This record gives sequence, structure tokens and C-alpha cells, in this order.
Amino acid sequence: MKNYLQAAKEAEFALNNGEYHACVEILRPLIERFSASSKEGINLRMLLITAYSGINKNDEALKLCKELAKSRSPQIRENAKSLIEILNSPNLKTPENWNINFENNVQNINNYDDSKSISKKLNNKKKFIKISETPTGETKPFKQGFVIITFVLLVLLISLLSGCVKIENNLDLRDLDSINIDLEIETKYLDKIPWQINFEKEIIKNFKHLTTEYDDEKFFIKDRGLSINEVNSTLNKFIKIASETTPINFEDIKIDHSEKDYFFIKKHFFSIIFNLTNVENIENLDMSIKISNPSKPIILNEVNNIQIINGDINWELIPGRLNQIKYIYWNWNKLFLSFAITIFIVFLGYLIKKSRYELGSDLPKLPS
Repeated sequence: MKNYLQAAKEAEFALNNGEYHACVEILRPLIERFSASSKEGINLRMLLITAYSGINKNDEALKLCKELAKSRSPQIRENAKSLIEILNSPNLKTPENWNINFENNVQNINNYDDSKSISKKLNNKKKFIKISETPTGETKPFKQGFVIITFVLLVLLISLLSGCVKIENNLDLRDLDSINIDLEIETKYLDKIPWQINFEKEIIKNFKHLTTEYDDEKFFIKDRGLSINEVNSTLNKFIKIASETTPINFEDIKIDHSEKDYFFIKKHFFSIIFNLTNVENIENLDMSIKISNPSKPIILNEVNNIQIINGDINWELIPGRLNQIKYIYWNWNKLFLSFAITIFIVFLGYLIKKSRYELGSDLPKLPS
């Protein structure tokens, strides 16, 4: 471990000074000792990729990027794929007609005979920039860690652009016979990204009966008066359109509901599964579901990314994982409760009438 720390420190110092050949000589012997799945191996390979890029050895850098693309970490895999795309980008060739010739004509030297002869020779000879197809040698690398700074900026830019959308879905389950859906998609960048615009167009085209609102940053979808089965079907239609308008294949959401009647009260059970394992290549994507319930829910499975506020569940979805929540809540049986209240009022009225009849009245009786 001491050799690794010392080598990594020396390699970083060499990169900062633009000494890429020295960095390669330091790191190359250590690559075989540390696998691409270890933390040390990842760090060494990232440094070596930067050094290879600085000396135009893209083939060697690509080999290391392909090793990192098999890492268990989603972030390392995504960064490796981004680097592969950068290294595989074509080099632009300079057209021949971009070459510029400079002529140097001397016509005003007339003071002496010698100067006249010299001016004639200069006029007959054209001077131009020497251009040859023969390689001139390796381009000198930039100094002061230019490649490292560029690499860091590219990684940060990719992370910023990949997580520029916030998706919120509100489910109002307070009346299971009339459920409301409110879906909001908000861009966190300056303008909406292309897939978001395509998704909005397809939603408006295929769901003309829905209430939709949109501006430069947000897009709202509202649907009212749905049953549980209709909610499941509608959400899966949204997901299907999202799969068609983005390069990601989303899986259907599954909503299971069951209830148990205890005469005057009901026990409701909900299970919601949303598999986002295919969304691991989009980091920092904010997705959440807010579920409104008629009473305070009880979470049955261990879920750390939820909050319960005034009976509402705020569920933060995690890309790259199987998101699942199971919970129950209790609700009064409205039909049975109404029937019981009616019977009680009728029985109470009967008791009052009977007690008044037995007590009689204070009015005088007529003679018989």
C-alpha cells in the first residue's frame, strides 16, 4: 500500500507538470497489481488514461476505459463510457486550401545599384510557409495540468446535463372510487431537453382528454376520478411513452390493493413496485411519488427514502434500484357507519316518544 500511495503521489505530480511519459512509467508497473474493481485500481487507471491522452496514445487509454466500463459502480461505468465516446471522436483534418502563402516583394529599393540587384532577386523568389506531409514529431503537451482540468470539467458537465430533470407524481388515494393523478416534469436547466419536448408532444397527442399545462420550464398532467386499475393503466401508458421518447427502457409500475372489512372499519393494504434498474446510467435524476391517504399510513417494509407528513407519503425514487413500498392504513366503513348512525337516531327517537307517552301530559282531562 505504501508503494501505491507513493506512486500515485508521484504520478499526480508528474501530471500537474505535464510530464506524461514519466507518469506512464510510474503507473504502468502497478496496473497488474491492482484490479479494475478496487479503489486503488480505479484511481491508477484514471490517472493513466489522462497520461495516455496527453501523449496521443488513445488505443492504450481505450483499453483501460473498457476495463472501467465493467466496474460495479454505476458512476464509474458511466464516466468510462463518456471517456470512450470522447476518445473515439474523429480527428478533424485541415483542408489544403486553408494553407496561406506569404509573398515578400521588394520594389522600392532604388538608392544604390547593389540594392537594385538584391530587390530583383527578392522579387523573383517567393517566400512562403513551409508545409510538408512529413510528420514533424510529437506535439508538445500542455503544462500545468491542462488535461486534468479538461477531464474534470467534462465529467462535471456530463453529470450536470444528465441530472437536469425533476419528475413528481402525486396520487390522491383519499377516495378510492375517485383517485386523482398529478404528474409534473420540471427542467432544472435553462431550456427543456429534447426527450422532454418529445414526451410532452406524445402525451398531448395520445391523451387529448387529459388536462395538460406547460410553460418554458414545467409540464403538468392531470387526470381525475380514476379507479385503482385505471390509475395503474394510465401510469403505465405514461411509462411506455417515456420509453419510446428516451433511450431508456422503463419497466411497468405495479400497484396492488386489497382491503379487509371489519364491519365499521376497513383495513387497506397497498404494494407499489417501480423497477428503475435500467435507469442507472442517468445520475442525479430526481424522481418522487407523493401519496395522499385518508389516515396515517403504516409502512411495512424497510424504506429509508420516504417521509410521512400529515398522512401523506413522500417517496423519493432511486435510479438503478428496485423501488418498492408496502403500507397499510385504516379507514371507516362509510356505508356501515351511515347505517349504524341511522339505526341509532331511529332508536333514540323511539325511546323519547315512549318516555313522553308514559309520563303523560299536564293538560286537564275532559269529564267522562
